[in-house]
Amino acid sequence: MNKLNVLGVTASVILSTAAWAKTELPAAKHLAGPAEEIELMQPANPESTAILSKHAMLKIGMASQKNGNFAWQQNVLIDGENPKALLFAQDRQNWELSIRGVGAQKSGAVNDVPFQRTETTFGMASERFPATQFDLANLPGGRYQFNITAPHNKNSQPSEAYLLVSSDSPYQLSSFTSAPGYLVGQVIQINSKAQMANEKFSMVKNDLQLMQNAHLKITMPDGQFSEISMFDDGLLMDKSPTDGQFNGSFVAEQPGLYQVQVIAQGITPEGKPFYRTSEHVIPVIESDLDLASMEAAGSYSAPNKIDLGIGIETARQDGRYRVFAEVWNEHKGQSSAVTWLSTISDVSDGQLKLQLDDRWLMSHNNSKGTFSLRNIRVEELDHYINVLSVDELPLMLPQIDEYAKSGFDGQLTQSMLMGERPAGSRVASKAGGKLMLVHGYCSGDAWGPVQSQFSNSVKFTDFNKNRSHDEFARLIDSYGDNFPSFGVVAHSQGGAASLHLYTYYWSGLDDAGSGRLIQSVGTPYQGTPLAGNLALIGDIFGVGCGYNANLTTSGASAWLSGIPTWARSKVNYYTTSFTDKWWRYDYCNIASDLVLSDPEDGTTEKSRGQLSGAVNRGHKTGQCHTTGMRDMAQTRDSSRNGSMSANAAR
Repeated sequence: MNKLNVLGVTASVILSTAAWAKTELPAAKHLAGPAEEIELMQPANPESTAILSKHAMLKIGMASQKNGNFAWQQNVLIDGENPKALLFAQDRQNWELSIRGVGAQKSGAVNDVPFQRTETTFGMASERFPATQFDLANLPGGRYQFNITAPHNKNSQPSEAYLLVSSDSPYQLSSFTSAPGYLVGQVIQINSKAQMANEKFSMVKNDLQLMQNAHLKITMPDGQFSEISMFDDGLLMDKSPTDGQFNGSFVAEQPGLYQVQVIAQGITPEGKPFYRTSEHVIPVIESDLDLASMEAAGSYSAPNKIDLGIGIETARQDGRYRVFAEVWNEHKGQSSAVTWLSTISDVSDGQLKLQLDDRWLMSHNNSKGTFSLRNIRVEELDHYINVLSVDELPLMLPQIDEYAKSGFDGQLTQSMLMGERPAGSRVASKAGGKLMLVHGYCSGDAWGPVQSQFSNSVKFTDFNKNRSHDEFARLIDSYGDNFPSFGVVAHSQGGAASLHLYTYYWSGLDDAGSGRLIQSVGTPYQGTPLAGNLALIGDIFGVGCGYNANLTTSGASAWLSGIPTWARSKVNYYTTSFTDKWWRYDYCNIASDLVLSDPEDGTTEKSRGQLSGAVNRGHKTGQCHTTGMRDMAQTRDSSRNGSMSANAAR
């Protein structure tokens, strides 16, 4: 083996984030697109971000007994066959679980029913928590009394614990918030309904009015608890009274993360008890951003480029925001959309800055009349919470250069879509370009064992970290500064972070040669329902990488609402799931299978791994998200890796 190659691979492995992270921010792109794309760039419909739950998660509160031991008892409603239960607790190995039927066909101690106790883990990437699983094969639906006992310990109380129960029932709880996050003082709204899903494709078949009551358990950022009822009264997000949809709301009184559990009960069409929960983590932030001017103004800063300023009042000096606005023209009584604009900006000299290419005005013959900015939204970058909304501002524009009009042929250019490439940018060099292998959220060395399957590759290493898409993207950019250009093969969150980088910042991705620019495997572009459950369980064990808003279903959708079609088209993505055999119970991770909808890879559901506007390279069974699951890790597919290497841009 060539000694230089060995040293090169070793260097790519040990190069730490601190060694290559730069302090200055990368140059932001000035995004734009045709008026027809405006609808794509709108905030997602909240209902499309709903978490679909087929489980119930119960908090276990142990009580001291006369014999010195501790015990917990609760009736649990099960409407499906073959239930399974997961027990999460630090000292659970010495705990005993028993089940007694309450008016069910079978009753008695847990040993009287088919029962298997196994140790497993629950989570995603390296953020995995130990759990004990109880398989209760052939147990029919009904009301059951779960009993847990823990031995006496004179030194401490039993640890905090949860019991998660799921079954083969086709009925799910759909639950969503009205926004991905809120400002202090705003009203948090949660809507829930029961529905039946097609298990194979995870698609809703019809709404069901089987829910009879529901309530919210709320853990506030300061640790205080409260409970509120949900109502089916046609108010707030509830479409109409007695339609089976329940709504609950409360005021966000303090900043931080709210952990909210929806608890719903009812009766299935078969007369069996319906009991489900869903878990939400809801970020709440403070903001003092306010509008300082009732109009926006623009002036030329370069040929074709008009810098627009929106006057802002704020006490923050370090805030960075994603800004979005639509440009509209009013001429001879006719109102028409011209283009949309977006960028990542701080508040500089009392203004948020956008940039308008005057060729958008020429292409629509809209250089005459009056202009305005409409539907302005300003979002912070960690959660994409809307911190400032403006319906419309008059826009004062300079006279369009008549000479420039004569030189424009009406075709869209890269400069119109992304802004002007900053001075001092890299010069593309095929000989020097690299294929960067990027791991995911809270990940270990996903690509290390197979790096030799990728020619002319380097490996990004920021192992076991929790990064927002924006921070992750900037770290990729910093590492990429070591090379003239690069393309990306990414796993899990690395795919979304790479797309974020290409969309919002100038980097070595823009200098890559021909080929597939971004290729991803197992990326949850639309988030994963595991995110809420992991927040609850992480509190028990006091470990883990922590909450990541961009990986929740609502947070991912908020981020996606700013990604244009020209950026999405540069992504080639793959999804995988476990091998499905008709004669056995199949899964990637036996614990997360109780939460995720099939088909899934143990972390990401196939349905939420889709990226509209990108190139879907197909779905493959027999592969799971990471090592340690039932089937092969999806990064270990040598055939796919060879294809990605051969087709990659560098």
